[in-house]
Amino acid sequence: MKEGIRKARKGIFLHSTLAVLTGCLCCITPLVLVLLGLASVSTAVSLDNVLTGQYVWVFRSVALIFLVLALVLYFRRRGVCTLDEARRQQNRIINAVLLMLLFAIGGYIAFEYILLGYWGAAVGLPWMPPRWAFVWSGVLLGSGVLLLLFTRLFRLTREDTRSSVGDSEEKTDV
Repeated sequence: MKEGIRKARKGIFLHSTLAVLTGCLCCITPLVLVLLGLASVSTAVSLDNVLTGQYVWVFRSVALIFLVLALVLYFRRRGVCTLDEARRQQNRIINAVLLMLLFAIGGYIAFEYILLGYWGAAVGLPWMPPRWAFVWSGVLLGSGVLLLLFTRLFRLTREDTRSSVGDSEEKTDV
């Protein structure tokens, strides 16, 4: 049981990370081209202006579609294939979707606006992280961690009450 929970958490983090990287391809591409020496800084700035100005919605849409498909596959692999099963596991589905969204959006803001901003400034691109990115990435990632901890704590207390009820029933049967 605990191994399945660990795999589920790894799946949530992996899917969120892949969605973040997909959404950030518009800003990663110019940075990688400069770092590999395939483009000058001015070419990278021009490419960045085109990708983030006209096509940023494409990258974000692909990331969102990837996240939705990842959620569908995630739940299908865990036996949620019908609407009846989805209704039975409604709390689990809501928690997993919230957790994945919090980590994906918080990770996107942290990676896109903060990390890539500093990396871009280090190689000479005119990028600087906005102040709001620090606050919102912290709020979203912190909320995801709190949700993860609360669901784990709730699960542990529920298992303890089940085991204590099971122990008392075993004692009365004997």
